[in-house]
Amino acid sequence: MMALMPGMALAQIAPFAPAQDQPGTTAIHADSSAFIGWATGVEVVHGPWNIANLSLGYTGGDQYADENALGAPEGTYGVTCLGDGGYATLTFASPICNRQGPDFAVFENGFKSGSQWFLEIAFVEVSSDGENFFRFPAVTCVQYETQLGGFATMDPAYIHNFAGKYGAFYGTPFDLDEVPNDPLLDKNNITHVRVIDVVGSIDPEYCTYDSQGHPVNDPWPTPFNSSGFDLDAVGVIHDIAHFPTPEDEPPFVANPVGNVVFEEYPQTITVNLDGVVSDPDNDDELIEYSIVSNSNEEMLSATMEGKMLNLSRLSNEEAAADLVMRATSNGLYVDFNIHVIMNYLPNGIEENEISVAIYPNPATDFIRVETQNFASVQIFDMMGQCVLNTTENEINVSELDAGVYFIRVNMGEKTITERVIIK
Repeated sequence: MMALMPGMALAQIAPFAPAQDQPGTTAIHADSSAFIGWATGVEVVHGPWNIANLSLGYTGGDQYADENALGAPEGTYGVTCLGDGGYATLTFASPICNRQGPDFAVFENGFKSGSQWFLEIAFVEVSSDGENFFRFPAVTCVQYETQLGGFATMDPAYIHNFAGKYGAFYGTPFDLDEVPNDPLLDKNNITHVRVIDVVGSIDPEYCTYDSQGHPVNDPWPTPFNSSGFDLDAVGVIHDIAHFPTPEDEPPFVANPVGNVVFEEYPQTITVNLDGVVSDPDNDDELIEYSIVSNSNEEMLSATMEGKMLNLSRLSNEEAAADLVMRATSNGLYVDFNIHVIMNYLPNGIEENEISVAIYPNPATDFIRVETQNFASVQIFDMMGQCVLNTTENEINVSELDAGVYFIRVNMGEKTITERVIIK
């Protein structure tokens, strides 16, 4: 089986929305009627021109004043430059709220160079009290074996949930549904948005990491007063003033489901949600259930089929997960929680105790699995969703989208999980 070098699997795919001039982009132009407001307050903590050489100084000054981040985008020079690891905290006339689709967008001043884009990217966090901040789960598929130079270009389709994904006057949208739920975060009362430069160095002494543990590689160093992420604006799409909380409350409540406990590994548990809620104005058959969030996607796969919640644990490690579920009826909904407990099993087996051959990798049409006591195979996508379940050891993957997947081989009480690439 081919060994994957650091960054190798990531460099071969482009799984996210493409550049602003390509079909399927999620970029939003500054003139879009979707924007109903802009940031009205900002505080900036500037980073150095070059985090590896602090003697060069820090960004800031009249040309790149902090106030440039307020109001609508101005383009190339109407920005505030954050520097390596610097950050800006923005406030708004009315708090941002979580509604259907993206709720705000962040603008930078990137530009096209040849067929690629010069981009400087940043993490985005939100807060409903100005003290506790929660980060959007950003993902990069940019290789991290070779440092991108100060004037290197990037493909926007290799990054997701980073500010600066798109060029000047095109905002990168952010949907509050994608931030994990937390008791300290009120998604319908976002008072602060924080934009944090990623640094971009792959040197372990300075680098930052995405939500999946990959080093974030972007153009570095840029040892100028315009170093780091160039914040142009934050545009509001949904706020409380324009999209108040609906006064109608659902006429139904959710009955407690109780804890779901895994006592075996591997194991799949199906939870029948039919009847968890009862709408007096609707038949139970018309109530739809969906998954709002999964707090531990690395350890638990959760999918819905009608009213059946399918749960599969992805490791024999002891772990837990909290699912936020939603029951919708007559356009109204109620959320409820399910707590999942995954017990450690002493008779579990580690990967290095199992001999399995999985090839070819990368694959295009078929993947073959060779091992003793073969039972079944499951393939999961990068979000932890099971996309294929089979008892065949020669697996047709031609219908799957190109990308990185995890293949789990089940052999009775033994299992192994490997990363595979499908072209």
